[in-house]
Amino acid sequence: MTITVRELVSLPNLRSWVLSGSGGLDREVSWAHVSEMPDPTAWLEAGDLVMTTGLGIPEGAEAQRAYVERLANAGLAGLMIGHRMRAPELTEALIRVADERAFPVLLTSYEVPFASVSRVVAEANRGEEHTRLIEVLRLYETVRAAAATASGAGLAARLGALIGCELFVVEPGTGHSLLPGAPRAPEKVRRALSAEFRARREPMPAVLRLGVGGRSALAISTATSRPAAMLVLPGEKPGVPEPDLSVLRHVSSVLSLEVEKETAEREKRRRLGAELLAGLIDGRLPPESAAGPLAERDLGEEPRVIVAGQIDAEGSPDLYADLENSAVPHLLLRRLPFVYALLPDAAEPLENLRSGVGPKAPIGVSAPLGRLSRAPEARREARWALEEARTGGSLLARYGEGEAPYFLPRNLQEAERAVTHFLGALIDYDRGHGTDLVRSLRIFLAHNRSWRRAAAALKVHPQTLVYRMRRVEEITGRKLDNTDDVATLWFALRAGETSEG
Repeated sequence: MTITVRELVSLPNLRSWVLSGSGGLDREVSWAHVSEMPDPTAWLEAGDLVMTTGLGIPEGAEAQRAYVERLANAGLAGLMIGHRMRAPELTEALIRVADERAFPVLLTSYEVPFASVSRVVAEANRGEEHTRLIEVLRLYETVRAAAATASGAGLAARLGALIGCELFVVEPGTGHSLLPGAPRAPEKVRRALSAEFRARREPMPAVLRLGVGGRSALAISTATSRPAAMLVLPGEKPGVPEPDLSVLRHVSSVLSLEVEKETAEREKRRRLGAELLAGLIDGRLPPESAAGPLAERDLGEEPRVIVAGQIDAEGSPDLYADLENSAVPHLLLRRLPFVYALLPDAAEPLENLRSGVGPKAPIGVSAPLGRLSRAPEARREARWALEEARTGGSLLARYGEGEAPYFLPRNLQEAERAVTHFLGALIDYDRGHGTDLVRSLRIFLAHNRSWRRAAAALKVHPQTLVYRMRRVEEITGRKLDNTDDVATLWFALRAGETSEG
């Protein structure tokens, strides 16, 4: 039988007495724990007795009222304060709210060690601890029996049924499920968790208690390589007690392994998808070899497009996860500073990608892909369209539907002719001699013909850059101190960037 607060107070050797909340003296005490935290509820379980020297108790009537409210809402057994230790003056507001909530607030003599209280509770509750151990053993027996037939969402459902709760494992910032095939947690609960998580500057505590529409919910921090929380919704029948937190932590540990398995699978899908897209847009992968993998990812049929974007500072740190969570068929490839994607040509997939690169970041969309052998050309079209979007101030541009930047050719064919005409000799020289004159010219002009800054960017001596620019002048027949020649070379370089991708 679990010891009660009344029985603790009645023990002469503990020398404790009731300050307020006498209506709750029959509350059962499952454990007694010292905590000086301003909000100890994240680390304690329902039925625990909080013992404090007073360091964690705030000053002032309103703050003390809120402190007791938090403890009572968490289902704790009571609060024991060391008499004449370090507590601030205990206000009438604290005493009144403890009486209203029937939440026992006790004082214990300075000479009584808190360890004595803990020993009394532990000895009295030895049978309860045995029952708890049996429950944990039943939990792991369920895991062992289900291992061959259930995983992920199925395992979460079985564990939830065992402890009489609904269980959801989610990303706390967004509420997205981290177990494939699992039902979504109720929207109000997901919103409450996301708001609480985003508002916190410190890491998520071990336990968050969320009150949503009169229904209590717990969020248990889950130890995984990515942010994760296990949402626990107890049964809605009246009188159903909150599940034991130690058991819930064991459940969380089991489900964290399922999350890690899914994370590894997701990373494998991401890597293979990136390799598949790279092979297509580089022209290295035969179309017949790509047809099967694309069909498996629901990308086997038209209309499909290649999309180019550049993630800005406000963009998603994990664009791939965002696309996975929204169930958008996709291949994604990062080639800094750009990101390329193969997507169905539909409004929702395109908007999901566009919002992921950033609220104000544009994307460029190729013409319909058609034949897989057209992927390299479609990649260049997407880059061209991205340049159109940037200069035109739009968030999305499609190849061939907008106006080209006034200083650039109107299409890829014109761009390729411009590059060949103005830079062809320089490109051929680099290929034949293993030099880097085109890149050196681009960086020199990008740094406004500053010898010092351009040389630093290239990591060469300024005199080396002087020599390279002299060779550029000799090969192209253009002078870098002539505005018309500089403009011609710069526009040709820009045309080459957008056409090459």
